[in-house]
Amino acid sequence: MRRSNSLVGLILIAIAILVIAIPGWAAEKATVGLIDINKILDAHPNTQKILDAEKKLQEEMEKRQTELNEKGKGKTREEVQKLEEEMNAEWAPVRDQILKERQDLINQRYSDVIAAVKKVAESQKLTLVIRSELRIPVSQNELLEMPIVFYGGIDITDQVIEEIKNIVAAPGE
Repeated sequence: MRRSNSLVGLILIAIAILVIAIPGWAAEKATVGLIDINKILDAHPNTQKILDAEKKLQEEMEKRQTELNEKGKGKTREEVQKLEEEMNAEWAPVRDQILKERQDLINQRYSDVIAAVKKVAESQKLTLVIRSELRIPVSQNELLEMPIVFYGGIDITDQVIEEIKNIVAAPGE
């Protein structure tokens, strides 16, 4: 019994030494990369395409609403409701196509960003990459940019943007 207590004590001491020693050792080798994700997303060519798709969707919705208002003048509530259902059935495939195209662009942009961050991080031997700031909505029309990192780290935002340009210029490689 005494022998097992000694063994448990030695194991606990070894674990304590490891817990104390490893963070100091890891901190010496850890290199943190910082990215301004908003700047990166704004620089991606798909961002404008995504905004264009959203604008197209909004314009189509407004156009169809105007058309419904015009066609519905002088009709009963039931007739307007039937007309609206017909127009919605017509509109659904168009809307779904626009939304699918938008989502495909978002997915491609996300993949490009992840690939670019990974490539730059590996080339600079970074152990961690985090965003340098966070946008917090404070009102309906206002965002507050709060730094996540106040000091330290290597800003790789511009290198990531350059790598995205390479990825977009040479798809399929």
